[in-house]
Amino acid sequence: MPTIATLTVLTLLGVSLCVTLALLLRRLRRLRATQAEAVRQAASDARERFGRDVHDLISSRLWLATLKSELAYRLADEDSPVRPALADVVRSIRQAATDIRYVTRSYQEISLTTELADARAVLRAYGAACEIETPGSALKPDVDAVLAVMVREAVTNVLRHSNATTCAIEVTERDGAVLLVVANDGADPTARPGAGSGIDNLRRRAAEFGGAVRTDVAADGWFRLTAEIPDRPLP
Repeated sequence: MPTIATLTVLTLLGVSLCVTLALLLRRLRRLRATQAEAVRQAASDARERFGRDVHDLISSRLWLATLKSELAYRLADEDSPVRPALADVVRSIRQAATDIRYVTRSYQEISLTTELADARAVLRAYGAACEIETPGSALKPDVDAVLAVMVREAVTNVLRHSNATTCAIEVTERDGAVLLVVANDGADPTARPGAGSGIDNLRRRAAEFGGAVRTDVAADGWFRLTAEIPDRPLP
């Protein structure tokens, strides 16, 4: 029959094993989230490179084709039957150049909708619930883009610097401004809020639009980042 000392040792070993397993599971979730973020960032970089490469390669060819077609049009006699055909060629090439600019820009532009979907997927891989609220109406393209970058940076900070189990992202429109709030429950209440290069980058981005970024940490460990971007161009 085991003694009290033996039972105590076994209990302590069991507790130690449970704590070790919990730490391993947490580290595994962090590793999965980090891997998911790396894959997402690599895909985003690849899209941007593809857009630049396509634009640089094809646009130069189209520009040269436009010049040669316009030259042939000018050299053709006014009553030549090929002149209307050359005019059609010039118009078609110009339209193709416009289409290429649109397609490559769509590959390079960042989207708030895409970043929010990526944020939910990455946070779930990390093991944290993600609650998202957005306005029903579409935002202006420049505001949408800067908020998308802010969501990406804010979620990266959550993954790197917190032990969050829940993250809430809210985008609202109020009094001529758009508010982005990213909050998580895994912050250290004793830490100084708003420190770090990531937050400084967000403040600089917001300032470029005449906006501002605020941070605060509640006593219960909830960290809240609030970005306010005017929904109007700077004067």
